[in-house]
Amino acid sequence: MKWLNFTITKLTFSIILGILIAYYNEISWVTSCLIFCGLFLTSFVFFWIARKQFIQTVYFGIVALLTTISLGMVIENFHEEKNHASHYSHIDTIESTEFRIHEVLKSNSYYHKYIGEVLRANDAAASGKILVHIRKDSLTKTFPVDTVLYTKQSLSTVTSALNPTSFDYKAYLNDRYVYMQLYLKTGEFIHGTNPPKTVYGYAARLRNTIHNRLVAANFQTDELAVIEALLLGQRQHISKELHNNYANAGAIHILAISGLHVGILMLIIQFVLRPLQRFRYGKSLKVVLMLAILWSFAFVSGLSASVVRAVTMFTAIVVATYFRRQANTLQVLTVSMFFLLLCKPHFLFDVGFQLSYAAVFSIVCLQPLWKKLWNPTSFLGSSFWGLLTVSLSAQLGVLPLSLYYFHQFPGLFFVANLTIIPVLGIILTLGMLVIVLAYFQLLPEFLSICFNDIILLMNGFVSWIASHEQFVLTNIPMRFLQMIGCYIVLIAFAQYIHLPKRKNLQFALLSILLCQGCWFLDRFQEFPTKNTFAIFHQNKATILAKQQGTNVQLFHNLNDSAAAKNYNIQFQKQKDFIDRVTQDSLQNVYAINDSYLLRIDSLGIYQIPNLKPKYILLSNSPKINFDRLIQTLQPENIIADGSNYKSYIKRWKKASEKQKIPFHYTGKKGFFSISFF
Repeated sequence: MKWLNFTITKLTFSIILGILIAYYNEISWVTSCLIFCGLFLTSFVFFWIARKQFIQTVYFGIVALLTTISLGMVIENFHEEKNHASHYSHIDTIESTEFRIHEVLKSNSYYHKYIGEVLRANDAAASGKILVHIRKDSLTKTFPVDTVLYTKQSLSTVTSALNPTSFDYKAYLNDRYVYMQLYLKTGEFIHGTNPPKTVYGYAARLRNTIHNRLVAANFQTDELAVIEALLLGQRQHISKELHNNYANAGAIHILAISGLHVGILMLIIQFVLRPLQRFRYGKSLKVVLMLAILWSFAFVSGLSASVVRAVTMFTAIVVATYFRRQANTLQVLTVSMFFLLLCKPHFLFDVGFQLSYAAVFSIVCLQPLWKKLWNPTSFLGSSFWGLLTVSLSAQLGVLPLSLYYFHQFPGLFFVANLTIIPVLGIILTLGMLVIVLAYFQLLPEFLSICFNDIILLMNGFVSWIASHEQFVLTNIPMRFLQMIGCYIVLIAFAQYIHLPKRKNLQFALLSILLCQGCWFLDRFQEFPTKNTFAIFHQNKATILAKQQGTNVQLFHNLNDSAAAKNYNIQFQKQKDFIDRVTQDSLQNVYAINDSYLLRIDSLGIYQIPNLKPKYILLSNSPKINFDRLIQTLQPENIIADGSNYKSYIKRWKKASEKQKIPFHYTGKKGFFSISFF
């Protein structure tokens, strides 16, 4: 594959490897800099020697790649905000915090949520990002970007995933350099005066102005949310139901600004600026204006990974075209990835970034292969086949990643794409016109009604597709090694179809064996060899799981409908290598190894003759004399699940600490697991 021989491809893979090494290993900032400086000087020496040799050696290339890997390590450590001396994590006790609203997140039922940028801690200059929760009440309102707040409330750590099935929000925030959180309510903070303005603040105010003007134009809630997602990159107002409909229909990518959206914008800009080419230096001015408008659009839309990737890619295309260089799409994509990772190395761990590049690379590599099967000459046939093959190529490219992250596959994705994508260009063009006219308060009523109805029809069509739940394949297990094996097969066979040579056929057949090896290795690593008893965290309920080899026995107090929707229960049913799953009502005593676990529920019964349990599980807020319970049973561990009142939890925890008995609350420490023979 020629793409692998490009220098920029090798450098990009080296940068990625360096980022991964520094991300998963604790390498100090000084160490990574020393390694880079040493390798850079070595590569300079080899380069000077190579210039004087008639026959080149591979040593310079190897040292150059090692230097690039070390550069990736330096970049990762440089962007890791904890490595900066001013970061708030270096302060032992933070008694006061002054921060600026950097990003407005989607609110929940109880809190407005923001990403805050720390300005001062303990009245001294500081830096870093925090997650801010401000409780909703009649006095609070949503604060705009750049608002400065001051508080004396304490920062707290972000809770890790409480169950093995839960989304690890802490890891997600850590990848965005957010390590602490702050809970506030009215009266616990004050506003800063004359806060400094930033580019993000100006962009947010522009989006808010457009939002208010569209609201005044009587756009309905769901339609307005889709318009802002399509054209402004803001998805905070999309309802959960509407988001699920687009996901189940295989059209969720439409709601995220991507190369398709930016490509249409670039075509519009080219058409508008075409008259400039008649003037002297007009072509240069046109390029400058195009790039300025594209990057202004990226800032207005919030600089998300998808829009930055798309704008970076089209920037490379515009520059290459201006200098009359042939723009190889794979090279352009690789260049955009290289520079993005230099500026934002943690984009590498962004799911949207991964899916976006997988889809575009797959379209570029696989879509020409479909034309070898059939290349219709008519306009309708060519358009239909082109849309279908682009959709199939993109879905093949993202399928392993989608199964790995989301464990589902929309079977009717091609119906949604074949219907929506042909008219998406019209929707985006009309939408940009609507936004411009609405901003200047020149939007005619008939145009707003027409555009609202178009979005309403698109939402209704997507909802209709999503309603056919039998075509949405869910609960498909896929783990990392299995995903890697699938991509090896996909790449190998694509290469063989491109160049049907004997060595490529051998590699394609070998890829099947490699894929099987990955699956067998994964099976060997994940095969259940341990017997465990787990207590999951579940609000207002108790869920226990006893696994013995390939058999799992579930105990819970949920009704049938709630159990069918519960993630913990469904995860146990869908685990690989599990042959049998049974469900039963809760018991009060469970045998574990040579001892017992006693569950004390709301009845508060715990005095059982000759029973000395090693573990005590408190559920459903039992009204008991806790000190007497400890003196009577003398347990080694006390566990409280999510079915208890928080006031009870605090009292029990305090009493346990006084008696020096380990206390485990699943709402803070997560699920509790016990291994047994």
